[in-house]
Amino acid sequence: MSKTKTIIAIITVGISLGILLLSLTGAKDGLNIPQDNGTHTGFPAWHPPLKGYNDESLEATIIFSAFVMAICAYFSFKWTSQVPEEFKTYFIDKNINKTPTTEFDRLIAWYATITSLTGIAYFLFDVGKMWVTTGVLHNAIEVMILFAIHQGGSVKSSSFPAWIILYVLITSALSLYLSWPADALWFKMQGLVLDYFLAIQFARIFFGSCKGIGDEGHRLFDAENPGRTTIIRDSNTSENDVIVDDKSVGYFRPRYTLLLFFADFAHIFGNVYVTIWAFEVHSYILFSFTYCITFPLYTYFIYLDTHTVAMRPAQKYIVVPDADKLNVILVILSAIFLSFLTAKISMDHDN
Repeated sequence: MSKTKTIIAIITVGISLGILLLSLTGAKDGLNIPQDNGTHTGFPAWHPPLKGYNDESLEATIIFSAFVMAICAYFSFKWTSQVPEEFKTYFIDKNINKTPTTEFDRLIAWYATITSLTGIAYFLFDVGKMWVTTGVLHNAIEVMILFAIHQGGSVKSSSFPAWIILYVLITSALSLYLSWPADALWFKMQGLVLDYFLAIQFARIFFGSCKGIGDEGHRLFDAENPGRTTIIRDSNTSENDVIVDDKSVGYFRPRYTLLLFFADFAHIFGNVYVTIWAFEVHSYILFSFTYCITFPLYTYFIYLDTHTVAMRPAQKYIVVPDADKLNVILVILSAIFLSFLTAKISMDHDN
């Protein structure tokens, strides 16, 4: 997108956001929401009393999703512990700077680990002020993933630890000390901004990689079953293009990055659904179950990222989004707009 088009897009999204915020100023009646108590602790929870509540179905789904995420975390760490050189993928930016995707993959592994812990905390405390001590770490990892993408695939800023600590402190303080429903609304809104931000960035990674690399094929390789070296050729390879292969399971292309978008989309779908249908117990069951889709997709991405080789002499590249300031401003404004639009739809639905 040209600079002029980006500026026009920023102005358009900014005006739309302003109109949306004005429409929310008189929506105080939508904030008169009854508050339920947590199942095990009796402390106030960040949701209203639920229609058709069945504690066994909901809590079983929460525990199941935490279990699935723990398994995903285990395999993610296993596959990223030692990545042979021929299996490494590189992020590449517009200046042709290359960064291995290993650190990014490990961030996703930590993402699965911490989110699994938030699931356990959800089971024990329900979502509320007690839960936010782990819930904020889930969001902090999302910030780290976004920052890594912004910096070309890894966190390279020496000031970043200070910023992430500041984010955790501010988010936690407002969540802990604001009154209902402002505390829940604050945490929900900033979380949705991060979710939408991730979706936009993952979509940009997919389109940028497909545009920048095209349909260049890669050979899928099972690194955990080493054996003899063979030469595999197809109609697109020359006599000199050889691929190390054993127990091959198919061809690989850069479009596998679409898994990142689908993973985050599943999470957004559940988050938006539970925001709009906040009084229905089935929405909380659905939201918890979406984690059983999101993190296996992330884990499958890591599997492909660490178990493939490129057709020589090519290397495996993923194109990171342009980190130009105007593009970043546009993405941030778009994520904020979508978050407030979700809140507006939720208020209109409840009324």
